[in-house]
Amino acid sequence: MSVEPGRAVELSVVIPTHADAPCLELTLRSLRRQTLDPDRFEVIVVRDGGDGSQYSGIADAGKGLRLHFVERPERGGRAAARNEAARRATAPLLLFLDADSYATPDLLRRHLDHHRDPSAPAVLMGRRDETGIEHVHAALADQPTMPVPRLRGRGGGDMRFGTEEGPSGDDWLLAGWLFCFTHNASVRRDVFEAVGGFDEGFGLRWGLEDMELFYRVQAHLGVLGRNFAYDDLAAVYHLPHHRNVIQNWNDFMDNLDRVALKYPVVEWEFAGPVDVARAAERVVHYRRAMDDCVRRSWCRIGPAVQRLAGRLPGDRVLWVGTGSAEAGLPDGALTYDYGAPAGPANFHLVGIRPPVAADSLDAVVSVDFWRYLYWEDLCQFVNVAGALADEVHLVSTGAELSARFDPDPASLGYLGRVMGAAFETTLTEVDGLGTVLRLRPHHRAAVAAG
Repeated sequence: MSVEPGRAVELSVVIPTHADAPCLELTLRSLRRQTLDPDRFEVIVVRDGGDGSQYSGIADAGKGLRLHFVERPERGGRAAARNEAARRATAPLLLFLDADSYATPDLLRRHLDHHRDPSAPAVLMGRRDETGIEHVHAALADQPTMPVPRLRGRGGGDMRFGTEEGPSGDDWLLAGWLFCFTHNASVRRDVFEAVGGFDEGFGLRWGLEDMELFYRVQAHLGVLGRNFAYDDLAAVYHLPHHRNVIQNWNDFMDNLDRVALKYPVVEWEFAGPVDVARAAERVVHYRRAMDDCVRRSWCRIGPAVQRLAGRLPGDRVLWVGTGSAEAGLPDGALTYDYGAPAGPANFHLVGIRPPVAADSLDAVVSVDFWRYLYWEDLCQFVNVAGALADEVHLVSTGAELSARFDPDPASLGYLGRVMGAAFETTLTEVDGLGTVLRLRPHHRAAVAAG
């Protein structure tokens, strides 16, 4: 098939490249074998600095495609390269691939077909199977598929999923941005432009610029909306290429710290380089819990402020719950108030990784919300809170929540005893409030006693 001159394209394929011409050559060859007519899409490749001599044969690899090869003499990073390509794109739909994304024949058609439905989610993610050097012979022979196992951990599989089938159900798609790597994801151009494209502040550091973009897409379209879809048959193979794994890991963690400070919200509290499915489960669960508390006026801070403030060792308190605007909090107080906008003194966090300095608070008080936490997250919450403050107070008002834990006296007593390994614990009934479990880290209790 040949390209029909003058016909408007329906899909723009965006590919950044830097020092990976051998992979790019194979990826372009795979795009020549698409079942989608070549006059319906364009391919925009942006070389992001580096030695351009190795790309001398790229035009031949993309022969027959509407290929636009753009060279940036100074390297700006993957975010900048993708933005450059997107600015030059002419189609209403953008498909982001990497230079090492060897496409199966139906890839572009499946992405385009998904977006033909105006009610379909704005973002489609496809599958990416890992490959090794032992699989490359198939790509070098221009075969449409590569003989890799689809199960992660056996030399193949999609690194985001632990099983061949991927996550069960579709709740994980409510946090689809966590899975949205730009090796195989499409989004409407108007949505991409509405969120401002990629954040070029990531510079040359590796990782997260794609997830951060699609997090903003999620926030733009609705935090708990169905904005992401997944198509297992819209597949690519991740070609083997040289990687500095240690440098990539360090870059990723630096970027994660940067983004977590930028967005003090639960979505980035659990994001990480591994076990994406577990992170998505946490994000969806806690966002629903926060939404429950706000809609039903649960986890109210006000009564705890009235009845506990005089029992606390100072005014520098982090209050976890809702209704802080009516609580009469003193200056210096911090909140995790899920019904108020996130900002410098109010974070939409569970409390696993807060932007708060150690030993900077007098107390942390969680009003009922701690009951929503998974056990390992509750342990981490009290451990982190104990590093921030002299005391941690878990308040149980007795309200019938849709929480994981509905505390009865026996269970609360057991909780106090098991926490005794790390804390001095006191269980108290507070009139007009409920049951309060006070936790004082052993090292702080020893200092106070001495």
